[in-house]
Amino acid sequence: MQKNQFTQILTLLIFSFIILMITRLTLYNFYIEDFSNLTTYEFYASLFMGFRVDMITIFTFSSIFILALLFIKEAKLRAKIALIWAVILNIIFILSFSDVLYYDYIHRHISNEIFNLGDDLDIIFGMAFGSMLHYTLSAIIISIFFLYSVFKLFSSELINFISGKKLFILTIITILILFIGIRNNFAGKSFGSSDAYAVNKVSSGNLALNGFFTIYRTAKKTAKHNLMDFDKAINITQNALKTPNAPFTDKGYPLLRTYAKKDKKKYNVVIVLLESFGAEHIDGFTKYKELNVTPYFKRLSNEGLKFTNFYSNGYRSIFGITSIFTGVTIPAGAQYLGKGLELSKLSYLGNVAKENGYSTLSMQASNRRSYRVDAVSALSGFDEYYGAQDMPNVEEIDEGREPLTGTYDFNMLDFYHKKLNKMQEPFLGFAFTDSTHSDYHLPSKKYERYPHDLKNYNGALNAYIYADDSIRRFMEGVKDEPWFDRTIFIFTSDHGSGNALNEIARKYRTDDKALASIEHFRIPLIIYGPKIFKAQEIKTLGGHNDIFPTIVDMLGWKANITTMGSSLFDKDINERFVYFYAGNLIGLITNNGYIKYNFKNIVEKLGNEENIQNMKNLLFGVDTAEAWLLEKNRWSN
Repeated sequence: MQKNQFTQILTLLIFSFIILMITRLTLYNFYIEDFSNLTTYEFYASLFMGFRVDMITIFTFSSIFILALLFIKEAKLRAKIALIWAVILNIIFILSFSDVLYYDYIHRHISNEIFNLGDDLDIIFGMAFGSMLHYTLSAIIISIFFLYSVFKLFSSELINFISGKKLFILTIITILILFIGIRNNFAGKSFGSSDAYAVNKVSSGNLALNGFFTIYRTAKKTAKHNLMDFDKAINITQNALKTPNAPFTDKGYPLLRTYAKKDKKKYNVVIVLLESFGAEHIDGFTKYKELNVTPYFKRLSNEGLKFTNFYSNGYRSIFGITSIFTGVTIPAGAQYLGKGLELSKLSYLGNVAKENGYSTLSMQASNRRSYRVDAVSALSGFDEYYGAQDMPNVEEIDEGREPLTGTYDFNMLDFYHKKLNKMQEPFLGFAFTDSTHSDYHLPSKKYERYPHDLKNYNGALNAYIYADDSIRRFMEGVKDEPWFDRTIFIFTSDHGSGNALNEIARKYRTDDKALASIEHFRIPLIIYGPKIFKAQEIKTLGGHNDIFPTIVDMLGWKANITTMGSSLFDKDINERFVYFYAGNLIGLITNNGYIKYNFKNIVEKLGNEENIQNMKNLLFGVDTAEAWLLEKNRWSN
């Protein structure tokens, strides 16, 4: 007999934690070589992260049963509720241990690909009742014993059923513990899979995570990326990306390329990712009439390398960040970096920078946890990370205009400037702005040239005016620093926008004709270093995925990386393309046009029939190759 309902519940909870930790240690012992790079401290730190992951897993699927069992006294009803709870826990245990077995095939945890296993049920059942029959039978026997034990435990009479005021107080405490356990983070967004990495090593995340957690956190309908035969897809993709300057070097990782170390100066790199800077709105880049909202940015572009044929890899900020940090276009239906993509081994910009002797820094003007950029930055090899909470206000703000979320762009850029002053050279910095994201809150009325609105095109234009002035003040400030002449600045945008054709925009552009929708993907790219580069307009086709290899090539780094892009300075690339993802669509841009595809039909296109067929073939190859290699953990070694 149990003393009371709390001791009864705790018995099952403690047992559940023990089972999941045993499963984790089983994974470690089965594949000990995969975790050999963890120090003793890192091993135990990863186990602690694993305990947090298990807490989230167990509490998320147990809360309703725990709260119900606090108030139900009748033994038979308690036993029935507990049995349902036990069935759910048993599913968690089975899937977590099955993941240990699955790990042998791809050496990462299973995620949402489990929902695509329907076509392979014959293979799965064949394995379950063939080579793994002993595991199957053991699971059945243990499951029956577990369910029976839980039923017996909860059907026994309690010595003392807690009720009244004491029950009320303990229930409040229980709810608080469950809430904290499920959220597992006291600031910003809740704990995600990227947060499970105690240190910046794939092995740490693999040890901390459990299979059930990665499954339900990536539970989302995925597109079937089997548009062509895999070997054919690899050949097509390799043929497009190939260059003698970065050869493919590993048959096990067919898109892995080697960049040899070159004798070049170790210039600093300062990246500024601008929120929603669609080229269609930006002076110096727009194909519409210029509205004089970004005059300084235009001047900067005319003094540097100005890329006018550059595109984003998607519609959302995290897609652009993912592509810049890893060179990957998120496959349709897959989770983005920070939500599951990191379960596959990737090439990371920050890590490669550090391997080549660079110190690293990352920040954003939004709150620290926005898009989980804090965890994403750590995974990508950035040693320092800051969010809006870390940035003091230095902006001149009219009364009542304090930022509601995040901080104003100049506050971040001024903070960026001061942090860069303290960095050891050579350094790589990344900063992501915020003020040009709706709602368009501005620090002062002086930036409101157009009738201001927090959401529409007038507000966006005013926000561009403010962002442009923030960039001006930042650049004028850093020009006086001793490291300025040794620094390459990269300005680009996270994505474009679709505001150009709305009613207000047309008022200012009455004579302009609508452009193809692909224009909404076009974004500016400026590579600026007045003592390093001669000003030039460059029409080379490029996209977010090209930034990582461009930096590697530009600085002469030694690197073995896999990206779905190439250096913008490499004149020997066989075929340039931009592979993008937009909602339920994927698409491809080449020098001969573009296509958009919804996994059934080409839904938009530009080009002659021969070029469209060639683009379709390349898109199918690129999409199949990338998705398959990521799923099988053969993207990067």
